[in-house]
Amino acid sequence: MSNDFVKTLMEHIMEATMIPKAQIERAVGPILSMFLPAVLTETFRTDPVLSGRIEMVCPEFPLKKTHNRQSTNIDWLMYHPGRKMLLMVELKTADTSVNDVQNAIYRQVQDRVRQQGGEFLVTDLEVLRDASKESGKYQYLLEQRIAPFRSQISTCREARLIYLVPKSAQRKVIGHADAVLTFGMLSDAISGPYAEEWKVIHAALCGLDVLSQRSRNQEFMGESVPLAGMNYQDKMPLDAILDLCSARGDAIVVGFSGGRTALENRPLDELVGRQYKWDEVKGGRGKKDPRNWIPGKTFAWVVTRKIARSEGTGQTPARKPTKRSVNWSGMVKFDEMVALCQQHGDDILIGFTGGRPAFANSTLVDLKNRQHYKWDYASSTAKRTRANWLTGKTVLELLRQYHGYEG
Repeated sequence: MSNDFVKTLMEHIMEATMIPKAQIERAVGPILSMFLPAVLTETFRTDPVLSGRIEMVCPEFPLKKTHNRQSTNIDWLMYHPGRKMLLMVELKTADTSVNDVQNAIYRQVQDRVRQQGGEFLVTDLEVLRDASKESGKYQYLLEQRIAPFRSQISTCREARLIYLVPKSAQRKVIGHADAVLTFGMLSDAISGPYAEEWKVIHAALCGLDVLSQRSRNQEFMGESVPLAGMNYQDKMPLDAILDLCSARGDAIVVGFSGGRTALENRPLDELVGRQYKWDEVKGGRGKKDPRNWIPGKTFAWVVTRKIARSEGTGQTPARKPTKRSVNWSGMVKFDEMVALCQQHGDDILIGFTGGRPAFANSTLVDLKNRQHYKWDYASSTAKRTRANWLTGKTVLELLRQYHGYEG
């Protein structure tokens, strides 16, 4: 296969991103299927949880719904023999939000695999086969794709959910999966007969990282800020940028005129009502004056310290009514959080978006490296989403049960 043909093919596919109703995932999916095992193996080479050889089980794997004989398909079901782990990989090619119903099904599958093993995935396929007018396709799937992995799937007790998304969708997906990859994060170097072709394909796919609904309309509808002049990925309010800094750390920078010094000198009530530009450190957009951009960890540290000081003096940070109000007593690192849980048990609450499932499905490395943990007294009357707060005893229980951590 010549690289000129591959390049032309990818140019046609990428042009479709600007064609109404064109479904890019249907074009990209089969191409990625050829390369994904080698690409993920190389991409996760140094990952403490996912490193090692990854094998393809099946693209478009049907997951039977609980109460009927219909299915939801995961884009790829893969297997990690070294870790004895199933991988469910979902592809998004546009900056859309996560489908909550679909994502809940994936998480339910994860829970079932951990509780009872993966045998149900095979027996569910047989149920779907017997109910389908296309039973031959299901039989082919069972014989050609599943049979070589039947024993591994049946005995498997671990499953991980991975999303592959554009940069513009990354922050919307964080917290909904065990790993979130952008196209730029994929390794461009693999071994095998089509290594050079993959470099061409990867370079084209990276173009999806800089596309969004906003950028497409700015470029072609003459909005006030042309795409060529943008030097940031997006804007978001303070609460959201703090969450992003917590998740991405110094992999991002936050725009603030005058840099850290100006941020330090600005009162908290002036910070809570504004929008903040942010961009990637690696592969970011446009030119930047470094004096006006702050590393993610530094930005979060300065602002959370201001919040903590304000709380300590009894002053409530002023926020616009439409913004989320502060509903925690403090922020601590992992070791301090564990110590609080051990000391206070069910008398304190720890904030964690996604609650028990998200905490259990995080890696211990990610938990320890988290920028901070919000905490509050259980007796506090602050308004909060209960599903995103865990009691101290629950945190300790999850650490022991899912991460083997005793503190």
